[in-house]
Amino acid sequence: MPIDEGLISPEHVHAEIGELLTGVRPGRTSVDQITLYKSVGIAAQDVAAANLVLTAARAAGLGVEVAL
Repeated sequence: MPIDEGLISPEHVHAEIGELLTGVRPGRTSVDQITLYKSVGIAAQDVAAANLVLTAARAAGLGVEVAL
């Protein structure tokens, strides 16, 4: 949608989620970069992305875990 609406161009897309998870392409290399994840309704990708973010946050000592 952001490409269709002219907010970004295809050149702004750095990698697919699978490329990041497998290490084929690097993720952000600077805190100035923005990550945008567009879920396409594939639950396995959503779980993999959430696990990647959670693991990185825990390793960096970031965030707050709350009891549900």
